[in-house]
Amino acid sequence: MGKPNQSANFLRKAGIFLFILSFSFVSSGWAQKHIRILNWNDFHAKNMAIRKKDKKGSYSSGGAALLEGAILHFQQDSIPIVKVNAGDDFQGTPISTISRGASQIRLLNLVHPDVFTIGNHEFDYGSYRLDSLLHRAHFNVISANLYNTDTGKLFAKPYQILQIGGVKIGFIGLMLPDLPGVVLSKNIKNIKVLDEKRTVEKYVYLLADSVDLFVVVSHMGIEYDRKLAAANNAIDVIIGGHSHTVMKKPEVVNGVLIFQAGSYGRFLGKLDIWVDTQRDTIVRYRGKLMSLTSRNFTPDKKVQAAVDSLELIVGKNLDRKIAELKTNWIRRRNGESNIGNWIADAFREYTGADVAFQNSGGIRKNLYKGPVTKRDFWEVTPFSNTILTFKATGEELLAIIENSVSGKHGMQQISGMKVFYNPNAPENHKVTKLLVDGKTVNTKKEYSVATLNFVFDKFVKNYRLIPENRPVKKFNKLDRDVLIEMAQKQKILFSRIEHRYKKVKD
Repeated sequence: MGKPNQSANFLRKAGIFLFILSFSFVSSGWAQKHIRILNWNDFHAKNMAIRKKDKKGSYSSGGAALLEGAILHFQQDSIPIVKVNAGDDFQGTPISTISRGASQIRLLNLVHPDVFTIGNHEFDYGSYRLDSLLHRAHFNVISANLYNTDTGKLFAKPYQILQIGGVKIGFIGLMLPDLPGVVLSKNIKNIKVLDEKRTVEKYVYLLADSVDLFVVVSHMGIEYDRKLAAANNAIDVIIGGHSHTVMKKPEVVNGVLIFQAGSYGRFLGKLDIWVDTQRDTIVRYRGKLMSLTSRNFTPDKKVQAAVDSLELIVGKNLDRKIAELKTNWIRRRNGESNIGNWIADAFREYTGADVAFQNSGGIRKNLYKGPVTKRDFWEVTPFSNTILTFKATGEELLAIIENSVSGKHGMQQISGMKVFYNPNAPENHKVTKLLVDGKTVNTKKEYSVATLNFVFDKFVKNYRLIPENRPVKKFNKLDRDVLIEMAQKQKILFSRIEHRYKKVKD
């Protein structure tokens, strides 16, 4: 059974299993099996290694070939290994966008995770496209709480049982509950997310007599993982993703190990566990993150050849310099950023709108002073969102800004406005003053608003700040194309923090 008996559970909760003897057999004769989980998550199509330099010289970091090289390195050990990918392999570089995810399936088939759970960005090209791509997958894909309303069945297998080094492990896949809040509505119109806690309870009960351990492969983020562990200690391990959390070592919550390996292929998680297969419990563990660099591992030639062939599809045109950046552009999710200011200003200038919004979570890459290429903008805004405008009253603008400063969804990057707010004030009463073009907002007046189709979708369907029947003007232009043209026009790029959001005291 996956659920430990009372005495073993007590040991886990007390946190003292770190110090239990590490011999293959202890005096009572319990069988201990040593296995290793190699995990990664939120790769975001960072297939190519990045060249870096420090005092010791230059080296490569990340990329699919180094990931495979690290896996092959550990497979030379005698310790049985299971490879686990916690989702969001899609989206983030031009090749993923151009191939609509096919590039990542091709590379995943080479790296071949033993278990892969679906992330929210796997739906960026639509649920039907994802379903088609998964038919090409030569690896186990699981997600227990994604329900397909078209078929009346789960979108993927809910679980996978694997025997690794004599240990039977039940892997259960999970998607974050707020999937509709982070994906375009049209991309998941046939997808419903089931309650994650009840889902896990169901499969733990179903598989309890069939496995030694339960491992949840979660694309929910660290906070949801902690809540799940607190609610169900029949789980042994949670391998996580979505929040891009760099965990140098596993965290223990309610006797459950939680581990996540950052993002973008910078790290590979290595979790060694010793399992008592008679009592179905972990008696010892050791986990750490391994930096994926050429100083630590040798890139795999077969995977590198596949990456190179995919990049030929992209072409060298994307690496041509189009502008010079004079200051570092650094993203901020919960505050104004200089890159966000520049992007929002570009949207407002392109459309001629009074104000503009760019969601902070849609800015995916920092840029550093020096040459800027088309590829940079493909990677800064990789989602192929389109530009649109709509009319909003001053009262509706206030509601959008209240939502922005609430801390729930990340601040909107803004243009044409200045916000004064008290972060300690009650919800929906934090904004003390809103200026549009330097004047106090008129709650009855209509203003033109520029933003992305994704952001408008959230304003309407998730946050319910704008009525569903609000007319929009659609521009036949992707966000990155607007930014590329603006950069080419300006040639010298510079923007700074202008305190467009200003905190005020109680």
